[in-house]
Amino acid sequence: MGMSQRLWIVVAAVAAGLIGFTAWYRMQSKPAESAFVPPVPAQAVKPADAPLPPAAESDARIRSLLAGASPRLREWLKEDALLDRWAVLTDNLALDVSPRKQLAMLAPKAPFRALEKGGRASVDPRSYQRYDLFADAVASVDVRAFAAAVRELHPLLEAAYHKLGYPDRSIDSAVQSALQRLLDTPVSEAPPALKSKGALWQFADERLESLGPVEKHLLRMGPRNTKLIQAKAREIAAALDLRLAAH
Repeated sequence: MGMSQRLWIVVAAVAAGLIGFTAWYRMQSKPAESAFVPPVPAQAVKPADAPLPPAAESDARIRSLLAGASPRLREWLKEDALLDRWAVLTDNLALDVSPRKQLAMLAPKAPFRALEKGGRASVDPRSYQRYDLFADAVASVDVRAFAAAVRELHPLLEAAYHKLGYPDRSIDSAVQSALQRLLDTPVSEAPPALKSKGALWQFADERLESLGPVEKHLLRMGPRNTKLIQAKAREIAAALDLRLAAH
């Protein structure tokens, strides 16, 4: 092998070595690619509830705000712990629980009466009149004044509602459910038929008897009073910008 040929072999070997070393160095110095970790969205911090003032203070404020909503609400406004009563009343209606404890002053004084004729029984229409005072009081509410009071009291109402055991729920959803329940109650133009069960009366129509306490209360109030209450429920929902199912 000649001198020039051996020189070319050496040059080629050196070149191959340099290329290999360069490739190795680049591989070693290249940072390892880490797996993509999507950013964790920051959770919204739930604002703390407004501190609830003493009952006497909130009662005075509620009476002042609702005094102009309806003179017929004055009997209810004489009660104490009005903020708690308001929250419980809303919760009762939303859950289909009779709110009679929160509205005791508006309860009817006369007993329920059945009309029996020809071996059949039905609701005595005169029994409906027992609830005229209550329905008229509801119908008399100025919804603008009422809505303005709700908006001003909203932080306190929300806190009072959360105190019932619903820390993550909004009282707005409870109000919407309560108003919707009132609207969903069927209106019976004719006095519903009854059947006796011991000393009590039940609706003969199983569809009516299967209704909850709130709906049955409205049925016992009669069509006039039910319609007055339902009409006011629609007005209040509109004033508070709450969307209810149409009927």
